[in-house]
Amino acid sequence: MTGAAVTVRPARIDDDFAAVQALYLRTWRTAYRDLLPAGFLGQLSVTSWHPQQRWQRTFLAITAGGQIVGVCSYGPGRQPERQGWGEIYSLYVDPDFEGQGIGGQLFTAAIKQLQSDYTKLYLIVLTNNQTARTFYAHHGFHAVGAAEDTDTPFGTIHEITYTKE
Repeated sequence: MTGAAVTVRPARIDDDFAAVQALYLRTWRTAYRDLLPAGFLGQLSVTSWHPQQRWQRTFLAITAGGQIVGVCSYGPGRQPERQGWGEIYSLYVDPDFEGQGIGGQLFTAAIKQLQSDYTKLYLIVLTNNQTARTFYAHHGFHAVGAAEDTDTPFGTIHEITYTKE
């Protein structure tokens, strides 16, 4: 799949997962700057993520020059009440490449892959991340249930589940 000057493809075992870790850190610190407590974001490092553990369930967006500018990971549902569902674990695009349709390409690839194994899909999103919530709604996902709160040493994080059946 191509578009927006990138190629979207499944991750491979020989991919540069250090670059994926750096992408996660950069996108978290940018996308969540006003959505999560600063102390929480400040304690993150590249070692907070382990993308090599999910390489078989990850799509990457890569420029012609080989730069990894987007990542989407997915797999079996992790919530006990949604066993037998497919889950989108993460979707991140380098801030310098936002607005070019890369997130949509990654998301569509992951959804297509999940739908080959699952009839019901879900993801979890911050309640105050209106940009992401609008994106997911555009792709046919709907908020279900009440927001759930997770207390951290840095403050409370509010999330909601979106589903597609």
